[in-house]
Amino acid sequence: MPKHALISMGIALSFLLLPATGYAELEQAESDQQGVTGVTLYEISERVTFDPKSVDGNVVVFRNATSPLLGFADLGTPLCPSALLIAVPQMERCTVIATGTDSVSTVTGTGLVGGTFDVVISAPGNSSVHVPNFPVISGTFAGDVDLSPAVLSGVPLGSIAGSFTITQMADAGGVLRSVPPITLPFSGTFRLPFAIDRDGRLEKKDHRRGAFYLADDLSTLIRIRPHERSIGFHAVRLEVRFGQ
Repeated sequence: MPKHALISMGIALSFLLLPATGYAELEQAESDQQGVTGVTLYEISERVTFDPKSVDGNVVVFRNATSPLLGFADLGTPLCPSALLIAVPQMERCTVIATGTDSVSTVTGTGLVGGTFDVVISAPGNSSVHVPNFPVISGTFAGDVDLSPAVLSGVPLGSIAGSFTITQMADAGGVLRSVPPITLPFSGTFRLPFAIDRDGRLEKKDHRRGAFYLADDLSTLIRIRPHERSIGFHAVRLEVRFGQ
């Protein structure tokens, strides 16, 4: 049998039970929301512009940003249904990629965020060390972002509240097909990287030195680990929790 036929058969067998089982599991997640931390995403890069807008007759400068995101969803959570184990039996978590945009007022530190996401597994033919790149679940996300602690007070934290909407799932042949939208409300915490000098004072971020995230108690330092860097730079971390 030709190699491409074997690959196609493998894809079909891998996804044979995914649409029915996975969709049912996602529907259950929509109803009970599970209420657990489910996804951790990292900002791989960011493009920022500052643009004036008229707000209630006043000119306000907005910080507009676009970022590719990469991270992981815990197995059994809404973006990583256990049915995916059929395709990747030894999988312990799902890889999630996304592209997000936000527009945040420099006066209030608040604004809107939105974008697209994919849950991906390794495509046929990938080596064992290749980044997963084959989408099996896709959709959009939108919400409100509050970066006022960072914008107004210099505290390296922020928050987000919104929803993921699943709009496509892979069929038995591995082809993305539209499904009735499944909405998954979420909230989340942004942790911005920062560095401190030997006296414990904040200093300009230096990608060559160790850096930290700030814990919710506003005092505990969380050391940034090597895998939380993007080509040597310390990445913004977004921790997502499903539920209201």
